[in-house]
Amino acid sequence: MFDVHAHLTDEAIYSDLDNVLKSARESGVSRFVIPAYSPLFWERAKMISENNEDVYFAVGVHPLFLSDKEPEGLREELIRHPKCLAVGEVGLDAFPPDADMDLQRSWFAREAAFAAERDKPLILHCRRAYSDLLELLKAQFAVKPVRFVLHSCSCSKEEAKAFLDMGAFVSFSGTLTRTNARKAKELARYVPKDKVLLETDSPYIGTNNVRPPDVRPAQVMEVAEAYAEITGSTLEEVGIFTDKNAERFFVL
Repeated sequence: MFDVHAHLTDEAIYSDLDNVLKSARESGVSRFVIPAYSPLFWERAKMISENNEDVYFAVGVHPLFLSDKEPEGLREELIRHPKCLAVGEVGLDAFPPDADMDLQRSWFAREAAFAAERDKPLILHCRRAYSDLLELLKAQFAVKPVRFVLHSCSCSKEEAKAFLDMGAFVSFSGTLTRTNARKAKELARYVPKDKVLLETDSPYIGTNNVRPPDVRPAQVMEVAEAYAEITGSTLEEVGIFTDKNAERFFVL
């Protein structure tokens, strides 16, 4: 199983990284992607990937961390690293009352162009801003298309259709495991299986059995089991096609 979104650089996990990875591997997780969402974590993500054959990383700036200083030239250096698979996590977040959406939109436009110019996919974060995100992606597609995944997607089926029409991948997290997650379950049934990825967003998004900040990559198996039950698939089938999807998305 492939956990396409695990924050192995965050202290809650990094402080016990060897045991976290050992537990995940023993649970059936075979590969991991670190979305290094701040320049403060980029070098750490690279180091973890170099020390672990089954770990990859991405570089980007999360919309709530735009003030974190980016060392000159580091992004360009890291995007060429053989273990760097994507730009992310990047996107829009309108949840905070004081969110500067003009700044977020302009920053995201640059991130999207950067990814497209280097033929790297985007790992996208979005909260309460799907219409804005769609318009920005359309603007980028008018110049040059870019692959993208909606990480831990929380949009409706109706919102998802427009993104899927652009070739989006959709990643499901621990939200899918919760008994009251009606919208997430409807979305899981709606998204074509060849566009589905699985993640934990560990340590941040809880599952039905594990609350944050105790979530670890091993919990991607719980997400996979929930997805299998919701869609009438077997766990083995889910593992096979989501792994193939991840390989296709990340060009592995």
